[in-house]
Amino acid sequence: MTSLIITNGDSAADLLNAAGKQGVIEPWRDCLHLGPVPATDSDADLRNIRAAYLADMSDRDKAEILTELEARDGLFEMHKKFDTIELWFEHDLFDQLQLIQILDMLAIHGRLENVFLVQAETYLGMKTPDNILDLADLTQPVSKTMVADARGVWAAFRESDPKDFAACFQLKYPEMPHLRLAIGRMLEELPGIDGLNRTERQILFSIQRGVTRPGPLFARTMAMEEGAFWGDTGFFALLSKLATGTIPLFNGLSEPFTPSLLEDDERRKTFITSEIELTDAGEAVLAGDKDHADINQIDTWIGGTHVTNDNLWRWDPAKRTLTT
Repeated sequence: MTSLIITNGDSAADLLNAAGKQGVIEPWRDCLHLGPVPATDSDADLRNIRAAYLADMSDRDKAEILTELEARDGLFEMHKKFDTIELWFEHDLFDQLQLIQILDMLAIHGRLENVFLVQAETYLGMKTPDNILDLADLTQPVSKTMVADARGVWAAFRESDPKDFAACFQLKYPEMPHLRLAIGRMLEELPGIDGLNRTERQILFSIQRGVTRPGPLFARTMAMEEGAFWGDTGFFALLSKLATGTIPLFNGLSEPFTPSLLEDDERRKTFITSEIELTDAGEAVLAGDKDHADINQIDTWIGGTHVTNDNLWRWDPAKRTLTT
């Protein structure tokens, strides 16, 4: 029996290999909570957009990434060669977005039979080769309801405004118990009434309370999550953005973040041990006395929605509603 096993990244794939999991093991190397994920005329168009974004955030060659994405998606073209397909994913936002994309692609290729989901409430990368296969006890068949729910959310996520995606947050997904929480967490990455998204607010809050070095700040901010989903590259890029705006919200980084910094041991050490502190503007924004969107440029993506000062969608976390 030939199996295709798709999981959330290289760490989980390596663990499954080390544990002796039999089959073709494919890591899904994309962080869909970052950058543009718009509705496109074809999968090829989306691959091209994502390859360009992933190259920018990693300093890797776009053509190399595009080749990887084409090979990854090509597995769906040849799905009939696999007797079973297993999806090994976690509860957090990073994984849930990957999962709904994969379920959508399986539906497009007409593959709904002998597809199984292992949906863990723990982080796969924190398992060991000795215990990761214990999660197989969570295996359940992928149902038509799961696929329909995933496809609806995936389509809404990719729209040019977030209204339908926000409407998805009001629904229930009984066979995908982590999906609604993931939708809500993605919506919290929209600017709030203070112009900050949730991650930015957690960063400033933590700095104010004495976590003043980027390394511990990353750990502290992730500890504030119900399901941690940030990688270090994306987090440090966001951190640097707060320090390099028109009116910085904190000072003290050794240099603006670039992906190459992580490859240089000395620069990386200097960066993650920088001593940082809030500026007066950062204190004022955190206190609600200033609006980050009034004093700095907003430029972010929530799926297919490009959020800018001129297209300023906000999420009120208290009311759990969109505002503009």
